Amino acid sequence: AGDGIEIISAVEEFILKGAKTFCSGAAMVKRALITGNINTEERKGWQMMIVDMDKLSPEATDKTSWKPMGMNASGSYRVDFNGYNLPVNELLAMPGTYLKQPYFNAGAIRFAAVQLGGGEAVAHHTMDYLASLGRMDDPFQKTRLANIFTQLQTGLLWLEQAGKHYDQWCTESGHFEDMIAYANMTRVAIEEICLIIMSDSNRCVGARGLMAPYELERLHRDLTFYLRQPAPDATRLKIAEHFIAQHTETNGADLQ
Repeated sequence: AGDGIEIISAVEEFILKGAKTFCSGAAMVKRALITGNINTEERKGWQMMIVDMDKLSPEATDKTSWKPMGMNASGSYRVDFNGYNLPVNELLAMPGTYLKQPYFNAGAIRFAAVQLGGGEAVAHHTMDYLASLGRMDDPFQKTRLANIFTQLQTGLLWLEQAGKHYDQWCTESGHFEDMIAYANMTRVAIEEICLIIMSDSNRCVGARGLMAPYELERLHRDLTFYLRQPAPDATRLKIAEHFIAQHTETNGADLQ
């Protein structure tokens, strides 16, 4: 995030230093939830806060900073918070709460659900496009549609089970690592599913179907961009490490 956010202690309040990128809805949100580093006697670590966007000048929001291939409407701009006077009552919870496990990593099932919703939109618009051309009876198109909707159903099963595990395990500390691992697997599975759906959709509709004004032109750009969530490789490593640890623990117990 470039220079990042620092929360500097002042006499009766705090002063913010730095800027934040990817501030979604910055042009319309009145009370923004942001995070930054704080280091005082009472508070140390990554701190959440609710800031009053009306106290910032219009120039603080850099609308030229958001030039993605998709999701243009989200307006995730860079915002300069330098000099913002932060009252104590705008601090939210204690430092570290935002990153508290297992809820931080397990929360990945939320954006995975949004991603699959994008995949579902691609699937249905692909079928609409083929129907408009009278291509629904083509055997090759049927084969691709079969794969698209099989993938979609697989994703729904992943999300349904992830939700059940979250509800069951979120208060059971003995299952926190299982909860994180399953959320990570769900995230990875949904990403792969959406990529397959888009790939088969591309083959179904061809170049013409991927041009404006057809909705698939925007949907493919939006979903391609939204699938790029942080640390995908590290997530896969964490999944492997979880099951390696389980295997080692089980085999170690058998050898004793």
